[in-house]
Amino acid sequence: MCPFLSGKTVLLTRPRRQAEESRPLFEAEGARVLVQPVQEILPAETLAPESIAPETLAAVDRVIFSSANGVIFFLAAIDAADRDGGGRRALLREIPLAAVGPGTERELIRAGFRADVVPALHSAEGLAEALEDEARRGRRFLSVRGDRGRKVLRERLSAAGGAVAEISVYRAIEIKKPDDEIVRLMDSGRIDYTLVTSSATAAGAVRLFGKSLHNTTLVSISPLTGSALEAAGFPAALQAAEATIEGILEALRPV
Repeated sequence: MCPFLSGKTVLLTRPRRQAEESRPLFEAEGARVLVQPVQEILPAETLAPESIAPETLAAVDRVIFSSANGVIFFLAAIDAADRDGGGRRALLREIPLAAVGPGTERELIRAGFRADVVPALHSAEGLAEALEDEARRGRRFLSVRGDRGRKVLRERLSAAGGAVAEISVYRAIEIKKPDDEIVRLMDSGRIDYTLVTSSATAAGAVRLFGKSLHNTTLVSISPLTGSALEAAGFPAALQAAEATIEGILEALRPV
């Protein structure tokens, strides 16, 4: 059977590390894959030592990860801090973990951890719904996140009676100028599919490419991302049924 993306050009707009991890999935189906991140992801500029102190972690009932980047940068932060002999990684192994979706769960597994809560709805709303019963019992949560994003998780779990502390472990820096060759291909309509994987990525793609996005087929990872594209005047033609890269790939598969 011929790979279903044979002869097609696909643009990945995720941060480069995640985009390069996704690349083989599309290349296996015959796609020419281009990568143009709209954001660069960096560690947080400052991280209060007490926010990841051993006694802080020991007092937490559950750590919540809202993204794969949160896993990567949180573990890097506690490993760096563990030079004081605090044993933070060992402590984390004793704490129940929650992950927003399969990608975040995979990042935990890769690092040797397991999330016992992964909601069916891969969003902050899905996480909040999955953890509201724990919040009603007054559980203490540590929410690991980036410097941007919505406050849905904190607000809903706090409203249900939970105690929620947030820690920002990474920051998103906007890419100011896209690659000239990718701009040329976008302008000429030679990028068949442009994949958009978050509301922030949607905003970044609009900022970098503007009206040229009408020359490509936009593919959204979720209804929330689709809404962000539509609000900007660039509705997605396709949307993943499951909010994962694999879900996007299935959305591209011919019926």
